[in-house]
This record gives sequence, structure tokens and C-alpha cells, in this order.
Amino acid sequence: MIYVAVATVISIAVILWIVSFFMQDKFKQLENQIEQFSISTLQETYQLKKKVNILEEELLIDDNFMDDNSFNQSNKARP
Repeated sequence: MIYVAVATVISIAVILWIVSFFMQDKFKQLENQIEQFSISTLQETYQLKKKVNILEEELLIDDNFMDDNSFNQSNKARP
């Protein structure tokens, strides 16, 4: 009787083990989703940094232009 129970448990374990190879891996899917999210977040961060750098350069150019204009106007005011 015990041999039948042990054999049944072992056979069920072997069947479940074989079936586990054909089932989808939920953790692998989750890992792929997290990886895709991470990549998209890094891409967005890179694009935002590029835009901020461009805006900073434009602001610096505008500030320099404004400083030059104010300097030239103050020089013209002094005859």
C-alpha cells in the first residue's frame, strides 16, 4: 500500500516537472516588461536632457545678445 502511494507521488511529481517546461514563465515576462520600461525611461530621460541642453544654450545666447546690446547702448549714451 505504501509502495503504491510513493509510486503515485513520484509519478505525479515527474508529470508536473515535465509540464513545467511547457508552461509560460511569469517571472520572465515580468522581467521583460521591467526591462522595456527601464529602456523607455532611459530614452525619455536622454531626450529630455538633450532638450534642456538646447534650451540652456539658447538662453545663454539670448543673454549674451542682451548683454551685448545693453553694453553697446550704454556706450552710445556716453559721448
